Amino acid sequence: MKNLSEWYIRLGVWGLNLFLLNLFWFLFSIVGLFVFGVFPATVALFTVMRTLVMEKEEIPLFKLFWRTYKSEFLNSNLIGYLISLFGFILYIDLRVLQQLDNSLLHLSLTIMTFVIIFVYFLTLLYLFPVLVHFDLKTFQYFKYALILAIGRPFQTLFMIVALAILAFFFMQVPGLIPVFGVSLISLTIMKISSLSFIKKDITSISSPNLTS
Repeated sequence: MKNLSEWYIRLGVWGLNLFLLNLFWFLFSIVGLFVFGVFPATVALFTVMRTLVMEKEEIPLFKLFWRTYKSEFLNSNLIGYLISLFGFILYIDLRVLQQLDNSLLHLSLTIMTFVIIFVYFLTLLYLFPVLVHFDLKTFQYFKYALILAIGRPFQTLFMIVALAILAFFFMQVPGLIPVFGVSLISLTIMKISSLSFIKKDITSISSPNLTS
């Protein structure tokens, strides 16, 4: 009975944390008018989630979220808009390919573009976990994310399946999206990607001191 009570308490704590982090993400995205706020808010969300998942510490959620949002504002926007620009270029490529006549060249370019899009999305899966776990140069984050996505195929497949199930669940119960949507997606990605991380890595970022 005691174990059951403890399980309910832990579930309740996680539920509250996910709700608060989802709320923080929306509020701080709005603070940055979404254009400049969504990427720092996402990095802050993953930073807090990393500490909860990997280090299992009791932390002041808002304090860590706010501190990360401020400190990573410029860097996260730079990385965020780099991936957005590349995604936009891929979208334009697809639109151009739709205008071309069917030919061997068209087929080859289409296959090549879809391969690049697949690699692009694989990189996105690990990009934010890598960003909050490692201390690297800007373009190295993309390389490490791709290496983990390809080098850990079972974790990557597991993550894709888990996110697909989560998306299906949200489609069935859309009212949960504003309550747990972004934070639950972040938890899923961070939990699975953390299985690929070496806990004591010289390039990993230690937990910030929140006592000051």
